[in-house]
Amino acid sequence: MARILLVFCILLGMIGCFKEKPLEEYPVIDIVNNAGKYQRLYCSDYFSSLELIPLETRDDCLVDFRFFHNIVVKDDFIFLQGQGRLYAFDKSGKFHAQIGEKGQGVGEYQLLSDIFINTDRSTVYVADYTRISEYDFEGRFIRAFRTPKMDDISFFGFSYAGDDLFIGHCYYGNKSQYKYGLFDHNGDLVKGFPSHIFFNRDFGWSGTFDSALNPVRVDDRLYLKDYINDTIYQLDKTNNLHPAYVFGLGKYIYPIEYLETLNMQQPFPSNAFIINKLVGMPNHFFYQFRFPHSLPRPKAKPMFIPIFNEYRPDDIMVYGLYDIKQKINILLDTDSFLQKGFINDINGGLSFIPRYYAGDGLVVDFWTAEEMKEMLTDEYFASQKVSDSQGHQKLKELLRVLNEEDNPVIVVAQLKE
Repeated sequence: MARILLVFCILLGMIGCFKEKPLEEYPVIDIVNNAGKYQRLYCSDYFSSLELIPLETRDDCLVDFRFFHNIVVKDDFIFLQGQGRLYAFDKSGKFHAQIGEKGQGVGEYQLLSDIFINTDRSTVYVADYTRISEYDFEGRFIRAFRTPKMDDISFFGFSYAGDDLFIGHCYYGNKSQYKYGLFDHNGDLVKGFPSHIFFNRDFGWSGTFDSALNPVRVDDRLYLKDYINDTIYQLDKTNNLHPAYVFGLGKYIYPIEYLETLNMQQPFPSNAFIINKLVGMPNHFFYQFRFPHSLPRPKAKPMFIPIFNEYRPDDIMVYGLYDIKQKINILLDTDSFLQKGFINDINGGLSFIPRYYAGDGLVVDFWTAEEMKEMLTDEYFASQKVSDSQGHQKLKELLRVLNEEDNPVIVVAQLKE
């Protein structure tokens, strides 16, 4: 009897060890207390090199990066979404293949809403309305399967989770008690992860911020975050979802009452921090967020807005960098040319903005040919410090042959160890 009681006590202790900690015990990415304290960060402090990969420009693989597009990198291939199609380029920038075709037939997609890769084998996925299609890197169709629903609400924002399982998210709504769901290649739901945000809404449609960010992969770790919640979750190897980091937003957290009314004439709450992009790296999180109107923020050069076909002010968006080991958060200032991102003191080119982590310490950005031709003048170069003179010379040689209508230049940075 004493032995049974001892085993029972040990089991209770083990269960206690797996109990989630209160949110206040997780690392805090402090935004609210850093608002107004902006710092300029330099490429040479974080990266050992920058490699420029100009993408081949042909009529059958044009990519207009003034519009939002996805980019993923794997096995020396660069996958870019352009004009509703998916293109693959090799590591030298040469056009490799178109992935799939637009259409309604077998192996075709109508709307390329999302792309993501398989981390177990060399395949790429295209999400299209209510199904996912899988292709090899030559563009050959492998299979397609329907995405599941939870409480009659469709999935979006997918990632491969390993072991032929996938994860996606649902929009917030009155019906759904879940936010994320794990499913298999047959489209069958394996597990639902509960929502932590609840509100009442009298109408049936959803807004942008009912959604979530695309999942973030850092080697064998997969992170999830939605727009409204202040928490970054991690999917562990047992396919359980746990809080990992918390954004410190203070009183500027997303107001729930705004979700209940959802005024489409004013689609964003004006006085809240909203994390809308997240890139994970082995020792850092790089993120972009909307800034409250009432707080001071860095000046920035205008950004092209496709829906209006014009340039408009872009100071509402700010970048941040969180050091995981040191638990330090930095909000980035713009440079003297009002550029966002890391000031490029390696080859003297445009500022570097981490947009995708490709593994092995490689971080990916892109520069449009139009912006390079406009910004990279003799006056610009004269003001820049350069640590890689050979790389700077290669950049100048590229500018001589680059046309404004050319495909973008991929920039690959190697993280310092």
